[in-house]
Amino acid sequence: MKLSTRWLVALGAGAALTIGGAPVAAAGSGATNGSADDIRAAIVQSNASADRVGIERSAAGAAVDRAINPDDYQCGPTDFSAYIDELISGFSRDELVFLVNHIEMLDIPTYDALYFGSNTDARYNLRADSRQSLTKTFTDVKRFWDVKSGDIQLMAMHGSMLKSAQRVARVLQLPLPEFHMAPAAAQAEAAKIAGAASKGFFDGGDNPLFTLNAFAFSAEGDPDPTVAGLPDKLIFGDGILDALQAMGIGDVGARAVMGHEFGHHVQFEDGLFDSPLTGAEATRRTELMADAFGTYFATHARGLALNAKRVLQAEKTSFEVGDCQFADPGHHGTPLQRLRAATWAANLADAARPQGKILPSLTFANQFEKKLPEIVAPDA
Repeated sequence: MKLSTRWLVALGAGAALTIGGAPVAAAGSGATNGSADDIRAAIVQSNASADRVGIERSAAGAAVDRAINPDDYQCGPTDFSAYIDELISGFSRDELVFLVNHIEMLDIPTYDALYFGSNTDARYNLRADSRQSLTKTFTDVKRFWDVKSGDIQLMAMHGSMLKSAQRVARVLQLPLPEFHMAPAAAQAEAAKIAGAASKGFFDGGDNPLFTLNAFAFSAEGDPDPTVAGLPDKLIFGDGILDALQAMGIGDVGARAVMGHEFGHHVQFEDGLFDSPLTGAEATRRTELMADAFGTYFATHARGLALNAKRVLQAEKTSFEVGDCQFADPGHHGTPLQRLRAATWAANLADAARPQGKILPSLTFANQFEKKLPEIVAPDA
């Protein structure tokens, strides 16, 4: 039976979660009581972990959040949200029950790659169908921008790691808000998660929902000792590649995402995260700037030289992950704002033809800052 994501909607404050009218029982010691409040609390902790280490929040968590509180969102359904709804509706009842009671597993592959991944460890290799394209794009974008980038590690996160109790347990012990378990508790929880994945739940962990993200990471200047020693990384989840394919933009989508995420590394190196803005407006500024950096590289004659119309079509689809949560610290900008930023950058790249002078990254950023008020102007 196919189930809508509305299986997550609360019946009331603290009400037990139901699927098809039947209550979802708590599964095992330490499980939640199956209420939407419990799930919302777990997602808040997930967002706090992402904010703490400075990486993109999980799109999967946002989808679950939307499903719990559909009236909170002013934006209509998008191709991306419809794709996530389809993933969730494809779960069996047993899988749904398990996920409700082990919601932290949505983020385990992310932090496995971030804290323990290495580009010398084959377990974190990009998957075969995208490795050549993404590796070449990575080489091209490092050459394109005038920042230090030789120390950035490109790697993947794979949901199949959920079948390893040892790898799951070490993530569950990380000092992050959603984890931070004692060793014995972590090992017990890891055994449940690995056991479920190993018997085929969630396609053995390979369901795209668990790796539906790509993000840039740098610990430079971070006082947190738990991340201070980690190398700069650019991490692609298998799930985001699956999503781009499903939305019909696999041909250019992954390369555009690479441009965006590397744009964050340009921001790291150039000190562009500092601004007078705070909260949601500060995040929106950096995300829209990364959109612009990525599109400029993708369409520039000396970058990927991709067809601007096709890139913007792809980005329009992928930018539908933009949101209308204007007060949320994770606000990325609305879909239209993100498309405006990308269109501006594509036009700037086109003006550099035929030979194509590449603007220095700081010059590009300064021009973007002047354009930003127009990009975010009200459009209702």
